[in-house]
Amino acid sequence: MERIKGIERHLPSGWKEAAREKKALVRGRTIKTPEQLLELNLLHLSEGGSFGITAAYLNFATKTKISKQSVYERIQKSWAWLKWMTEEMCRENQFTIPKPEWLDRELITIDGSEMCVKGSKQGDYRLHLTFDIFNFSYRTIEITDIKEGEKLSRHMIKSGDIVLGDRMYGNIQGMEHVMKYGGDFVLRYRTKGFNVYDEKGNKIDLLERFKDLAPMESMSIKCFYYVEGKKCPIRLVAMKKDEDAIKTTQSKMIRKLNKQRGKVPSKEALELNQYIVLATSLDYSDERILELYRARWQIEHVFLRLKGLYSFGDVPSKNPDSVKAWFYGKLFLAVLGETILKRECFSPEEENLMHSLGIVKLVEGS
Repeated sequence: MERIKGIERHLPSGWKEAAREKKALVRGRTIKTPEQLLELNLLHLSEGGSFGITAAYLNFATKTKISKQSVYERIQKSWAWLKWMTEEMCRENQFTIPKPEWLDRELITIDGSEMCVKGSKQGDYRLHLTFDIFNFSYRTIEITDIKEGEKLSRHMIKSGDIVLGDRMYGNIQGMEHVMKYGGDFVLRYRTKGFNVYDEKGNKIDLLERFKDLAPMESMSIKCFYYVEGKKCPIRLVAMKKDEDAIKTTQSKMIRKLNKQRGKVPSKEALELNQYIVLATSLDYSDERILELYRARWQIEHVFLRLKGLYSFGDVPSKNPDSVKAWFYGKLFLAVLGETILKRECFSPEEENLMHSLGIVKLVEGS
């Protein structure tokens, strides 16, 4: 309970009441208070996600008698509470990405992540995520077999949504799905994902169109794609990368393809990777389209950092609620660390707490 006292002033107001409202805290003989439940979750998160080790540690340190199964059940029911605390701390501490004043619509990013169960050497299943960027919260989390691909059609789209996605989602089926439900999209264009045509039906040579762009200069092309013989309008927004970004991108591309049985990237693919090319259904200016996509990059950095610092991808269970508890627990730790570090100074007790939870890594990595 000592480390709960050390962090309590950093937690969102109403966090104890929320434990019951979110049905994380239920009647039990062992875990009776929000403080005890949070202590249990922190042990689980900081000790590697083992339910058995968490139970043993709690039994030894606090003389509390609790079984591995009871730990599993308590953790499993905590995900909605951990999610609520994370979102509230983000709002209270203004960690969210500010929404542009000119934007009056919801912006969501859709992504997928290959996840491994603890001890596995390869992906066991896939996490499909829909993230509300400006509210810093997840709309949907779906867990599927690793064989299930990443596609926009598996995600719920609301009228008025603007959907951001990487190359994996840059296909006609995904774009049609978004527009069917009244949304718009900004998707990274994928080489050979689909062809685009001019008003007369002639295929457009993108490299020929982009070749005169200077580094960091942008342009857009109004064009069309075809669905069952129907001509559908679309717009491509392109910006040429600077020299360093081009070298970095091409090196990554070559390394990735070399792992795939020595495949060599095509000349067209290498040349097209000199540009950021976005397919969109919006009529905003080029600058605004690129600004929206940059918001997605910021979220990507948040989760890459989280995954690296907190072993986010090392999931201890396949149960959907347990996975969500692990995911939101890791996110909770990251936001808690940022909350504590936001102060110019903190007490020795808080410093010890940060070491015990691994939050000190945030200092070293910042």
